[in-house]
Amino acid sequence: MYFCYADDSGADQGRTLTGLLVPEEGWNDLLHCWLEGRRALEQTWGVAKNTELHATQFVKGRGRPCATEEQNAAFGRRARIAAHDLMVRHLTRCASLRVLTVAGRTAQVADVYQGFVDRLEAWALQEDTRVLIMYDGQAGPDDTSALTPAEAKAVWEQAVRNATPYRAAHRGLPLASRRVLEDPIMQDSKYSQFIQAADLVGYAAFHHLVLQHPEIWPKMNPVHAMSKAYRRLSGHWLPGHGEQGIVWLGEGEEEEA
Repeated sequence: MYFCYADDSGADQGRTLTGLLVPEEGWNDLLHCWLEGRRALEQTWGVAKNTELHATQFVKGRGRPCATEEQNAAFGRRARIAAHDLMVRHLTRCASLRVLTVAGRTAQVADVYQGFVDRLEAWALQEDTRVLIMYDGQAGPDDTSALTPAEAKAVWEQAVRNATPYRAAHRGLPLASRRVLEDPIMQDSKYSQFIQAADLVGYAAFHHLVLQHPEIWPKMNPVHAMSKAYRRLSGHWLPGHGEQGIVWLGEGEEEEA
């Protein structure tokens, strides 16, 4: 069985969704590689191991992730991009890791998610395996202590409703043969190292695509270093899913990038 940690990226009329796939027997190795990267990140720039990582922070200079103001002042754009690359390089050390990105000319992430699930279902059938998907999103509020019972119930119900299109993608699979098991398991990136990893890889894949298709994202200024980071994972791109591990969902048909 494979665990799949997924996050979306993109802008305007083009959306992407990237999944990191790891077999159950490779899960410990992937976590070891990632935590080694986190240790290097802390030793080099002072980014604490429990600090949530967001690709936009590294690329756009948002937030103050370092332990001291002196370290934050030194953690400029060039250093942040280098930090992003460091974490991707550590992911490449896990031999069993597989990466899949699905992209669509649409503003609706749910449409791309459906294509993502369909691709994983077909791949898992071919490989005679099964997949559990962990997707970036809140399953409910972190803390309800400041809410009335009615308010807490309303927040939980809203979180459940927000996940409706993603549950539908799973429940639409044929029950007798389906390989993508269960509903999507929503995980807040704040508490999931591998959802954060999917965010970093997904953002790199998005910039790689913008460089190739500027007509879809004319307002974007792609960062070449992000594309380079994504290409570091070339040995881990899911076989048979595009030459660069990216599948395009076209209008009425699927194209491979």
